[in-house]
Amino acid sequence: MGSVPGTEVRDWPTRISDQLPDLPHVPELPERGPGADMIGRTLGLLSAVSADFCATTTVTGWELSAASKEMRRARSLLGEDLDAVESSWSGHTGFAKQQLAGPYTLAATVERKGNRLVSDRGLMRDLLTAYRQLIADHRAQLGRRVGATWLIQLDEPSLPAVAAGMVRTTSGMSVLPALEPDLDLGADLLHCCAGGLPWERLRPLGGILIDQEQLGIADDESLAELSTAGVTMGFGVSAVPGSVRKVLDFFDRTGLVPAPMLISPPCGMVADYRPWHRVVESLNERLG
Repeated sequence: MGSVPGTEVRDWPTRISDQLPDLPHVPELPERGPGADMIGRTLGLLSAVSADFCATTTVTGWELSAASKEMRRARSLLGEDLDAVESSWSGHTGFAKQQLAGPYTLAATVERKGNRLVSDRGLMRDLLTAYRQLIADHRAQLGRRVGATWLIQLDEPSLPAVAAGMVRTTSGMSVLPALEPDLDLGADLLHCCAGGLPWERLRPLGGILIDQEQLGIADDESLAELSTAGVTMGFGVSAVPGSVRKVLDFFDRTGLVPAPMLISPPCGMVADYRPWHRVVESLNERLG
């Protein structure tokens, strides 16, 4: 969904746009270390909006702090990535995508004084306010780099746990209360490979990207309602024979029209997207 292997960004924008010309994405190279990962990159942007969300690495992950070298490094690495994107995609006027760690995954991951951010409701309100501004500011920054129609994707692997009250405290001895998510943040897409998404809260989004292996018949009605409301369906599908069967079964059961529809690899790092071209071709053939 965005992460690619290696530590050198230079050639990745061209490789991505050659293989995904309809929706290239800004490459994310987490093997470069803290600040290049999904959490660090997003914190770098968030701390530029509000210094309250500067963070540093700890033995357990990330913790709010004063201005840190990790935040400077995160912004520097993203700047390098966008330099490479700007050089490679000059003249691109279609769609393009930037993926960021969503606010609820940040809140379930990052700590302040030994507690996860999601445990503090006042801090969560501040986080969501800053995050809305982050999206607006970063979309404008991306537009100055490349004159594409930029889509902002929230990567939210922890959203189901936050909404269900299943995020464990840092001690691991108990769980934090459920939090009703607000996703009216100005983002376009939400990606989550975990099951149990709060479907009714996803209506503000333009599209959702979900792992087909996490879907069951019990999800049909909620997904159909979202699709009818105009939310584009996207499915993470393995590039192996027979992998599209669950997607086809979903449309057979619901009677929905599978257009538009997004197909992507499942979660994880991807070095070559060409096998998914064959997945899309297989779907097109079966759907007529």
